[in-house]
Amino acid sequence: MSEALASRLWPWQSVEGGESIDSEDEEEEGPSELNTLNYGNFLEVSTDKLSVRYVGDGAHSNDVGAIQANRPVPSQKLVFYYEIEVKNGGEMSKIGVGFSDKAFKHSRQPGWEPNSFGYHGDDGRKYSASWKGEPFATGFSTGDVIGAGLHLGKREIFYTKNGKQVGIAFTDVKLPLYATVGLHSKNEHIAVNFGQRPFAFDIEALVAEERLQVQKVATAAEFPPRFTHDVVRQYLEHYGCSGTLAALLDASCGLPTTPPAPAGEPP
Repeated sequence: MSEALASRLWPWQSVEGGESIDSEDEEEEGPSELNTLNYGNFLEVSTDKLSVRYVGDGAHSNDVGAIQANRPVPSQKLVFYYEIEVKNGGEMSKIGVGFSDKAFKHSRQPGWEPNSFGYHGDDGRKYSASWKGEPFATGFSTGDVIGAGLHLGKREIFYTKNGKQVGIAFTDVKLPLYATVGLHSKNEHIAVNFGQRPFAFDIEALVAEERLQVQKVATAAEFPPRFTHDVVRQYLEHYGCSGTLAALLDASCGLPTTPPAPAGEPP
């Protein structure tokens, strides 16, 4: 079996460095609010820690105010997704939305620093370890809802705008990462949604489609029954599909616990 096929069938089994993920660990807590213990200058965070205003002048390149989520993206989710609503685009809509690692500098936009990734409202460009960026999509401002998603199985970052997919912006990203927003012009104001209210984009439909694709790949491949069963079981355990897992175990109670040994060889 090829390494590429294996990675498509069970991407949840490996993390950076090749270490195994224990699917029996307790479910990780994901981000629930903005981190008010460590964030950039020129920001005013609401008491519920779910919205932030830029109160500086934005006169200099280092006048960015950036803020991360209170917890990193959970490593055992298939897809993590959050949205921001632009309440006020301010003078120039210099708003960056994306992800960054723990070492990220809060005086920079997401995408300016190494291992940080951003989609920016003033020019619609995508940024990763660059001040110049690359063409990506249209910009965004007051009234727009921008979503940022991280597909942990594929290590891809994608974006949405007003409930519609914009596209995949970054691939082969290194984990762990934090949801990150940067503001950089007067009067900018955004509200963040980590799932405490319905999203503009139907993320559940996307996740369901991704799971279906994994199932199709597994079904198309020719593996011994026990092997396929174990892969599907590990997938269901890892992503918390308890109902489907219970049905699988009930239906497969007659399968051998290990593949049978070839004829003439000891079990």
